[in-house]
Amino acid sequence: MRGAARDSLLVLASLVFGLCAIEAAAYVLKPGQVITSSDGATVRRPVIGWGPERAGRFHSEKSDPKTGALIYSADYTIDSNLLRRTVSAESEPTIAFFGDSITFGVGINDADTLPQQFADLLDPKERVINLAFTGYGPQHFLREMQTGLFDSVIGPKPRLFVFLTVPWHAERTSCKASWVVDAPRYAIEDGNVSFKGACYEGAALKLQQFLWNSAAYHLIFDPDRQKASHDDIELYIRIVLAAVDLAKAKYGVPTLIPFLNSTDGYLLGTGFTNESIMQRLRQGGADVVDVSLIKEEAGGAQIAIPGDGHPTPLANRLRAEMLRAYIAQHMAYVLLAGAPAPPN
Repeated sequence: MRGAARDSLLVLASLVFGLCAIEAAAYVLKPGQVITSSDGATVRRPVIGWGPERAGRFHSEKSDPKTGALIYSADYTIDSNLLRRTVSAESEPTIAFFGDSITFGVGINDADTLPQQFADLLDPKERVINLAFTGYGPQHFLREMQTGLFDSVIGPKPRLFVFLTVPWHAERTSCKASWVVDAPRYAIEDGNVSFKGACYEGAALKLQQFLWNSAAYHLIFDPDRQKASHDDIELYIRIVLAAVDLAKAKYGVPTLIPFLNSTDGYLLGTGFTNESIMQRLRQGGADVVDVSLIKEEAGGAQIAIPGDGHPTPLANRLRAEMLRAYIAQHMAYVLLAGAPAPPN
């Protein structure tokens, strides 16, 4: 080829080579996580976006991308309801835990999850179920109740809903997180929280899937995308409160919120603090317990899996004890067999 055609192809080839070089450099500078899991551990699912494909035991391992050192190795048992197994009483009423990977128990075995350790503390035993899954957020908590997705599992007489949250869940409710393309999306319209479908659909979904498979995109744009705005935090709070209201209206149960503080930097410039968010949640009708374990960590307790950040079995035991103590003091009817329904 000669002339303009040759010059155009040279420019195109140079551009492609440059993009490939940038992508390769970004991959080296910011290597992704190395997590291997059994087939079927996570698949696309209607209503909530994703979840386990089938019942069974799934093995998951995470290793350091630079050294190859093993960070965790755990087995997750998924029951016939496609939920993380929790061994507890079989009869109702039910205490249902909703939430993300922290509540699900990423990186630890079945016996060490927060719902399981909480169930083990109850005497007499009560029915405890774990509706959490990795990557979920407040929008899943709300959508699951709106659609009745787990109503048959929860049963007709639930006693308490528990939803652990942290301010960086706003990255999920605002659809900024890379993995939430199929998650439920909500917006505030006329003062109300309204369901708007999935985070991304159609051409927008294809574009986001392409971009989020790019190491260069993450390296360049993630720092700005992950910054929370005032509107992001407001939407996050409003979605949690909408779920709290629905739990009371539809199921007649209160919602207990174990709250984890985010770093000061995450909320910087949003107009919110950890304390103001907890206050908003309390004013909205939720029972809130700060379970950040700041003092315990300062005292040397290993509350996060090194190299990962998810809670250790010790952290879950400490938090389960805090929840049990709070319920005994402020919501004693939850632990009394045959007790009347909680007040609305």
